[in-house]
Amino acid sequence: MSQYTSDYTNKISRVYDRFQTSFESVEKQRKYLNYGYTVTGRESYEDRQERLCLEVFRAAELAKDHVVVDVGFGSGEQDFLLAREFEFSHLIGYNIASKQVQYASERAAREGMTGKLEFRLGEAEVLPGLAPDSVDCVMAVECAFYFDRPRFYKRAAEVLKVGGRMVLADISYSDPLRSITRGRVGTISGNRAEWEKYFTTQSLIPIHKYTRPGAQMTVGQILKAMSRTRLSGAERKEWLKMAIASQVVVLGLLTRAFHYDLIVLQKRASGRT
Repeated sequence: MSQYTSDYTNKISRVYDRFQTSFESVEKQRKYLNYGYTVTGRESYEDRQERLCLEVFRAAELAKDHVVVDVGFGSGEQDFLLAREFEFSHLIGYNIASKQVQYASERAAREGMTGKLEFRLGEAEVLPGLAPDSVDCVMAVECAFYFDRPRFYKRAAEVLKVGGRMVLADISYSDPLRSITRGRVGTISGNRAEWEKYFTTQSLIPIHKYTRPGAQMTVGQILKAMSRTRLSGAERKEWLKMAIASQVVVLGLLTRAFHYDLIVLQKRASGRT
């Protein structure tokens, strides 16, 4: 990570380290951590989570020679899916949770994929070790609301080649809430004003009707798991907080207080800083 890491970053990294410990203790097979993308309503929870990742990957329009950066990759499950389903040259994942980086790195070694998938400890706003104009695509699946968005958009534009894409599955507040919102989530127009300093918006597709069912399922999945799984007090506390936050998201999507969008951005020639 960067030499200076904020208390906020340290707090979030501890939370996701605990989630990773929980996943490993219950031997969860597909370790996705997103709200999914529901089409028929008959899909399993994990199939919905996988489908959301696939929607992002398709929007990225990857090519065989592309270098990809995945920020906030969780346990790395989505990147192993990407390697199975799409052609690209190399992926570098960044995550602030050391247990998740360790797990993904060890899995890549076991599966003989260290030449294809590389996982690093680092903040999305810093992307340590990446040279300017060296990346073809940056992806962020349901995690950008944790970032310092202006710094993230600027850094992503620095490392992307001109014409490179950034694809996000992203949650934000609706514009009427701008006067009462605080923190990093941001409003849709406020976030757009920041990213359009560096990017052209290729598409912004509302997907709340596809993501809300999975958000509601997340609440039930967490409460069910908590009732039948032996967790530490700290793990139990974080999962309960996640269940409450997910229920708030469900209500926000229902009332249109929140947006959930699939966003495709392209770096402009003038986007280099």
